[in-house]
Amino acid sequence: MFFATHLSHPDPLRQRLAEHDWSNSVLGPIDRWPPAIRTVLRLMLDAKHPMFVFWGPELGFLYNEAYTAFLQDKHPVAIGKPLAQVWPEIWPELSPLIKRTLAGKSVYIENMPFVMFRNGRNEQTWFTFSYSPIYDDHGAVVGVYGTAIDTTSSVTTERRLAFQVRLGDQLRDLLEPGAICSTTTRLLRAELGASRVLFGEITADGEHATFHSNALDAGVPELVGTFRAAAYGKAGFDDLRSGKTGVHNDIAAQLAACDLPAVRNFDAIGARAAISVPVLRNGHLRCILIVHQAAARNWEPYEIELVQDIAERSWNAVERAQAEARLQAAHAQLERLLGERTAERDRIWDIAQDILAIASTDGFFLSCNPALTKVLGWTEAELQATPFSTFAHPDQLGELGGIVARLAAGETITQYEIRSRHRDGAYRWLSWTVVPQGRVLYMAGRDVTEARAQQEALRQTEEALRQAQKMEAIGQLTGGVAHDFNNMLAAMVGNLQLASVHLEAGRVDKLARYIEGAEKVVDRAATLTHRLLAFSRRQTLDPKPTDVELLVSSMLELITRTVGPGITVGTEYASAWRTTYCDPNQLENALLNLAINARDAMPGGGRLLIRTTDAGAGADAFVRISVVDSGSGMAPEVAERAFEPFYTTKPLGQGTGLGLSMVFGFVSQSGGEVHLDSTPGAGTTVSLDLPRHDGEAPGPDLPPQAPGQASPDASPCAGQPRILLVDDEVALREVLAELLRDAGMEVIEAGDGPAALEQLRRLDAIDLLVTDVGLPGMNGRQLADAVRVAAPGTTVLFITGYAESTLGNDFLAPGMHIIVKPFGLAAFAARVAALLAERPARERLA
Repeated sequence: MFFATHLSHPDPLRQRLAEHDWSNSVLGPIDRWPPAIRTVLRLMLDAKHPMFVFWGPELGFLYNEAYTAFLQDKHPVAIGKPLAQVWPEIWPELSPLIKRTLAGKSVYIENMPFVMFRNGRNEQTWFTFSYSPIYDDHGAVVGVYGTAIDTTSSVTTERRLAFQVRLGDQLRDLLEPGAICSTTTRLLRAELGASRVLFGEITADGEHATFHSNALDAGVPELVGTFRAAAYGKAGFDDLRSGKTGVHNDIAAQLAACDLPAVRNFDAIGARAAISVPVLRNGHLRCILIVHQAAARNWEPYEIELVQDIAERSWNAVERAQAEARLQAAHAQLERLLGERTAERDRIWDIAQDILAIASTDGFFLSCNPALTKVLGWTEAELQATPFSTFAHPDQLGELGGIVARLAAGETITQYEIRSRHRDGAYRWLSWTVVPQGRVLYMAGRDVTEARAQQEALRQTEEALRQAQKMEAIGQLTGGVAHDFNNMLAAMVGNLQLASVHLEAGRVDKLARYIEGAEKVVDRAATLTHRLLAFSRRQTLDPKPTDVELLVSSMLELITRTVGPGITVGTEYASAWRTTYCDPNQLENALLNLAINARDAMPGGGRLLIRTTDAGAGADAFVRISVVDSGSGMAPEVAERAFEPFYTTKPLGQGTGLGLSMVFGFVSQSGGEVHLDSTPGAGTTVSLDLPRHDGEAPGPDLPPQAPGQASPDASPCAGQPRILLVDDEVALREVLAELLRDAGMEVIEAGDGPAALEQLRRLDAIDLLVTDVGLPGMNGRQLADAVRVAAPGTTVLFITGYAESTLGNDFLAPGMHIIVKPFGLAAFAARVAALLAERPARERLA
């Protein structure tokens, strides 16, 4: 069990050695093997690199698993056989080395060539190996162990590279295709020891080959002329056309059964073995590099690889030489044509109406055509003698220096306009296109003085037209607003005067109706103001995460009442995202406006659909809310102007023309887009695309509380809530202060920021700062920051009616809130109560 006890899972070779019948071997039974031999065998069998051992009178041969790759079909017969029987073909080379090792001297050989017979054929190989003697305990040599490395691949690679370098050196200076082909075949025949090497160049019909550039061994006939390529094997020629190399070790043996005429043709030219390598261009066979041997020959893999490599390299050189020859011919033709074109250019140069010039990056004209001298009044000699910067207007000298630097860096300049001084002292505008070529500048230009004068006149005319249009728009705006506000003021004054008359007369039964009428007029004025601000994108928004489907659902009853019983209102919810970031109150106003427009388009009744979907993706992801009606639709010219301010198709007094422009302004200010699709007689769809918000939307807001009504949780502070109220509008401040005091709150009033801070210094704490944004001097935000220095974290409620650029995206810090004028007193009281409810404790002043 010597071979089976060293590994828990023996390799196949170890298993064979364990089962081998050693009693009939030249090595004898294992138990009689020298101990030194068995020790080396253990080491050899465990090794991963090829190793072998032989000993005894007949040099019985043993090896490890890695060595079997060298034996190929000689394994496993070689186990235990005499070495001379295993390698009879190389025994003459090995025998002297083995005798030397048995005499006690180690041997090391690098890249020794062997012709080894394996797999039924002789193979040229190279090996690096070593022999070392095995000594017994008495110092006597009892055997030999060795290691081996197959270096065939590296040796053949080095030979191939060396040949490639040698061939490249000789082809480098050759410019004639025939010389390149002849040098290639001569060197390749010598390298391979072949009988004949030649090129077969495929003719235009693709069926014939013209043989040339023969390199021949002595006594071998030259093969020249044009022959039908398939005569040397149709199947082989088809393979060549597909790019496959043809290799024949024995043409007669390989082709006799399938193509006897081809065998006869090869015999006629004295070829018994051949390598044929195709060179393809654009999928078509272009030429064949052919190697012939007069006798049968087993071509080595590296020989085939060498011919394949040389075929491509040499034909590349041939094509380069052919291209060079064509280039030289084209160059000669070009020189002839250039002479003709130069004469033509000179004639064009002289008669051209455009100005032409050649200059240098040093700043001088090298030549100018007559058109330039005519435009500027200087002679060509004067232009050449003076730096061209001298002719430039003083205002453009710095700019011209930058242009010249860009040209010197190789940049082409197009339509560069510069004022150039005429001989009479006036300046002309010249437009230049300049192409640099090294330090030379090729210039083409036009005199655009008159064109610029016309452009300036046109600009002034357009500016006057725009100014007139602007004044017309302002007049339309102010007239429309004044008309609407006059109507509303008349109604408001009428209601108030009637209330005053009735009050003086002691009749109070109708006072509530007159006051309610005045309030409705105020609401209409507020709506018009909001529309104007939305249209101008100057309204103050209070954006927050908003679930559009919840918002639409909460408005259905209002919309249904608004459009009337003749219109069926429906919804389709198909948005997966649902949440956007916008001002929900403004979104409600926008949807209500669209519902009213849809109602007016369906005087006889119809269907109104509010649909939610998703649009876009990534950074351009939108939640889309579409309002679809089955009404009369719009003509294309009406749809194009639908979002214009004050544009309306309704009769005078029935619409301001701000509804859709308000919707457009709100959506644009919210970072979204509006789309309108309308067909006459088929209805209208208006879609609001609002940016998707990934956060969750809050639940529905609680209804506002009436003045003096306190929420059950609205008393977070110990004692009476203290509010600092700041507004420069005395009438409004007094009303708000009275409202809050009636609700049981302590109110400290101030008319501006400094007065508010003075009041603050007298207090020990406040619960809420309520301030107008547009205060004189110190604005509301600056006041809030100053208050928070004294009382960090103070809750702030801003009041604003028109903030314009004061309110940016970062205007509100945490703990700051906003309410927009005009607002109802109930809504204001509810907002204050809610903010007080959020405060955990009164903020003490620092």
